[in-house]
Amino acid sequence: MRVNVGRFRVIPLIFTLFGVCSGVTFSYSYPRGTSGDSTFSRSSRDSTAPKNQSETYSERSPFAPGTHNLSVAVGQVFLLGSLTRFENAIGPEVHYTYGVSDLFAFQSNFGYHSHSSGALSVWNLSAGLRANLAYFDSLVPFTKIGLGFYHPSFSENNATVSGLLFGMQLGTGIDLMISNSVFFGAQATYNTMFDSSKKASDESMRSLGGAFLSFMVHAGLTF
Repeated sequence: MRVNVGRFRVIPLIFTLFGVCSGVTFSYSYPRGTSGDSTFSRSSRDSTAPKNQSETYSERSPFAPGTHNLSVAVGQVFLLGSLTRFENAIGPEVHYTYGVSDLFAFQSNFGYHSHSSGALSVWNLSAGLRANLAYFDSLVPFTKIGLGFYHPSFSENNATVSGLLFGMQLGTGIDLMISNSVFFGAQATYNTMFDSSKKASDESMRSLGGAFLSFMVHAGLTF
């Protein structure tokens, strides 16, 4: 029997050409990065979203550099030290944060709380530095420090006294970025009002000052 050897040589040639074409097609569809790794080695977010799309999200996200962030907070205010003679109460605050960099931001807050049916009321306006500790998915834990002005007003024993005091605050919390323009979070803040003596309505000298701790939840917008 005579066998046509040339016909059998065509089969491996066909498989070779098919392998080369498949390799070229795979390389074109999934290009490698500068490090030589294909897109399969990247995170799912990078491989599914175009680069320009992810950059746009980063620039517009809450607390990103150049963004304005305004939020309203409400929570419990716990009085400390000499102020414990008054009752704890719920109070509101307004927060404003301007993103300076990925790590740091300017932060300010304005708040008011009243205790024991108005026997003690405190207005406060503070500003300072916020540090974003990490960016874990859509969560941003942070810490803050600030200085500001406090205006406590006391009413005891038929005498009233009030005054403008200087003080300091330290706080920590966490924010959840719900979307490019909406965020939600919670924070705990320690405030101390530096002591000062003021003349009361009965002509006696009364000591102002004290400290309080607030636990608040907030919701805000980025613009």
